Amino acid sequence: MRPALKSAIGFALLWIILKFIFMFAGVFQGEIFFTGLLNNFFLLSAIAVGLYFEKKKEGFGQGTALSDIKHGMVAAAPYTVMVAVFMFFYYNDINPDFVEDRVTERMDIIYDNMQRETYVDSLKLQNKDFKVMTNDEIYRQIHSETENAFSPKSLLTFSLLGLLILGLTYSIFITVIFRKILLRDYYK
Repeated sequence: MRPALKSAIGFALLWIILKFIFMFAGVFQGEIFFTGLLNNFFLLSAIAVGLYFEKKKEGFGQGTALSDIKHGMVAAAPYTVMVAVFMFFYYNDINPDFVEDRVTERMDIIYDNMQRETYVDSLKLQNKDFKVMTNDEIYRQIHSETENAFSPKSLLTFSLLGLLILGLTYSIFITVIFRKILLRDYYK
């Protein structure tokens, strides 16, 4: 098995295990900021470690920058798929309360804001469909859209897209760092 693939699988499994540890310990359950940063760090680490061992196997100073980016994406793509699919099952089956809590929080804010007529008027100006709706119909429409936005399927789609783009960016970034800073003596 390729070193970049091993790195991707290892870091993805580490993130999944940490996510379960956080769940059982009851920490970082109400927020996504810290676990999101950890996810980004593990993606970056998977690419860096995978690319380093690919270069070690291939020979430092060998290959082109594009081949290095490709090696980085060999680590990024499996990591992305594993983490995104896990997050779908996690928020759909293991911890569905997280999504329900986010929808409830958002709808409480919307409900409080809809008590002001100026807020409702601004909604009607922003969305032409709301002009002929009552406040209750507008609230139900926003509730439906909010549930769709926070659904695990939407999370899967945006996670795949976001992590793949981030993986490509990190692959380019790590390739430049390896070639220009860390392994510059091999690339003269």
